[in-house]
Amino acid sequence: MRGEVLLLLYLLILFLSNVLGAIGGFGAGLISIPFLTQLFDAKTVIMASTITCILNAWIVWENRREIDWKQLKIIGGWLCLGLPFGVAGLKYIPVPELKLFLGVFMILLGIYGLLKQKYPSIENFRFSPPALRTILFAGGIIQGAISSGGSMVLLYTQQEIREKEKFRATLALLWTIVSVLTAAQYQISGTLHAEVWKLALPGFPAVLLGIYVGNRISKGLSREKFLSIIYLLILSAGILNCISYF
Repeated sequence: MRGEVLLLLYLLILFLSNVLGAIGGFGAGLISIPFLTQLFDAKTVIMASTITCILNAWIVWENRREIDWKQLKIIGGWLCLGLPFGVAGLKYIPVPELKLFLGVFMILLGIYGLLKQKYPSIENFRFSPPALRTILFAGGIIQGAISSGGSMVLLYTQQEIREKEKFRATLALLWTIVSVLTAAQYQISGTLHAEVWKLALPGFPAVLLGIYVGNRISKGLSREKFLSIIYLLILSAGILNCISYF
């Protein structure tokens, strides 16, 4: 594939994934990674995606009054415990198998969320605090390894954060912080090389434009439509992860 066409595909994927990611406050990496790893070296594009996720700071600034600081501390603390394990494992973990496992999990989570929209009685089922902490820790490992820990975090936040704008603002700040910390750990571990920046830097304008468009769309969505989009996003990303394995 010619370099110009490859670059255009890269920018288009980043733009569209960040439109959807801005609507939910997260998820751009979940959508883009299955596509981008078909076009570029998997580990390089995962690290580049982590760097571009820092631009979620824009969503944070626009929604800063809605941040749930208590939940942010809980989520961030447990994710940060898992991040170093994922970053260290990036050198050894077989990425395709990890993506397949995550894809299956995301499909199940997406179906669960959509069923919950249709059958409210499912809301009566709640995860215990130890189970929720374990989920967040696993999310940190996956985020550090393949920049796709958002589905684990969603499993926590859909139970613990009910308001739409708090959900978006809190997750956007969370992923901004996590992306900064992960990128720093990539640098310390010696995996952040020049090829990563060659992908990340041209992607910044596409990411910013996607965030702008997604922010505008989000303002007109009800909570029900918002959640439906989130779970469809997760389900679609899970299917893409599984397809990319075969």
